[in-house]
Amino acid sequence: MNLDYESRVDVVPIINVSLVVVLTLMLISPFLSNNVEEVDLPQARASEVDDQENLEITYTLDQKIFVGEDEVAFEELRPILASLFEMTPDAVAVVKADQKLLYGDVEKLIAEVEAANAPRIAIATRHRTEEKE
Repeated sequence: MNLDYESRVDVVPIINVSLVVVLTLMLISPFLSNNVEEVDLPQARASEVDDQENLEITYTLDQKIFVGEDEVAFEELRPILASLFEMTPDAVAVVKADQKLLYGDVEKLIAEVEAANAPRIAIATRHRTEEKE
């Protein structure tokens, strides 16, 4: 008598149960990681810069450049600004340019200010509701 028993394990029910468990976990996992915590977020708004550290650079429609109240030629702008920024390393260069100037001209001015190692550069604007002066 030949008793060869072939042992087999039926894995289909194990696979079915495993798939049900995986699907259940996939369905409830978004709800498990969703913590409802109160967080007080800071308000975002434009910060006011202290007037003592502002260095105003004005570019008029007739191509004149003023540093503060002094008129400066474009070629002299970089060395003058570099010395001013060296004396006041926390200064903010505020560029005021007429809106009718060509974008490329204003871009060249800003590039000069940046080349003079300005720590920070701001571009002055006015609110839409403000009246023209």
